[in-house]
Amino acid sequence: MSGPEWLLGAAYCTMVVGPGLRLFAGHLLVGGMPGLPLFAVHLSDGVLTDAWIASGFAVAAVLLAVAMGHTRDEDIPRIGVLSAAFFVGSSIHIPLAALPTSVHLILNGLVGVFLGWRAPLAIAVGLTLQYLLLQHGGLTTLGVNACLVSMPALAAGAAYPGLRRAGVSAFARGVLLGGGAVAATVVLNFLVLLFGGKEDWEMLAKLVLLAHIPVVVVEGLMLGVLVRYIEKVKPELLNATQAPRARV
Repeated sequence: MSGPEWLLGAAYCTMVVGPGLRLFAGHLLVGGMPGLPLFAVHLSDGVLTDAWIASGFAVAAVLLAVAMGHTRDEDIPRIGVLSAAFFVGSSIHIPLAALPTSVHLILNGLVGVFLGWRAPLAIAVGLTLQYLLLQHGGLTTLGVNACLVSMPALAAGAAYPGLRRAGVSAFARGVLLGGGAVAATVVLNFLVLLFGGKEDWEMLAKLVLLAHIPVVVVEGLMLGVLVRYIEKVKPELLNATQAPRARV
C-alpha cells in the first residue's frame, strides 16, 4: 500500500476517533475520571528493562509488517472504525468497590474477531493515540503494549472460524473469545511485569490479575451479544477472520 493511501487511512482514523475523544474530554470536564487507572494493562515508561523494551518494538514491528502485507485498500475504513472503538474503549471505566481505582475496557477480542490478521494495525493506532492524547501508557513501552494486546487479538481471530465450524453458538463464541482475549492480555502483562520489570512488581502484577476479572466478564458478554447480532444481520463483516490473501 502506498504512502499517500496510508496517510489517508490515518486521517480517516483521526476523523472517526474525534466524536469519542470529544465525549471523553467532556467527561473529564464534568466529573473527572472515576478513580486512578493504576492497574491498567498499558505499561508506563520506566517500568521495564531496556532489553524488554527493545524486544517489544522488534516483535511489534514483525506483527505490523505481516498485517500491512495482508491489508487491502478496502480494509482501511474497517481498520479505522476498529481503531476508534479500541481508542474510545479506554474512556469506559469500571470502578472497583474493593480497590481505590478503576479499570477500562480493552476490546482486543472484538478487534481480533473483526479484523483477524489486520488487528495489530488498529491496536497500534489506538495505543499511539491513547498515549499522545490521553497520556495513557508510555512511549518507550508502545512496542511491548502493542504485543500484549495484539497477540491475544490475533489468537481470537484465528480461533473464531474453528469454533464456528465446531458448532459453538455465536453467543458462546463471543463470550469465549472476548473474555479469553482480555484474560490472555492480563496474564501476559503479569508475566512481563514479573520477569521484565526494573523493580519487584510481583504484588502489582497480582493486583492486575484481580482487578481485571470484571473486565473479562463484561467484555465476554459484550462480544457474545455483538457476534450473535452481526451473524444475523451482516455475517460478511466477520469474514476478515479468515486467512488473508497476500497482496501482489
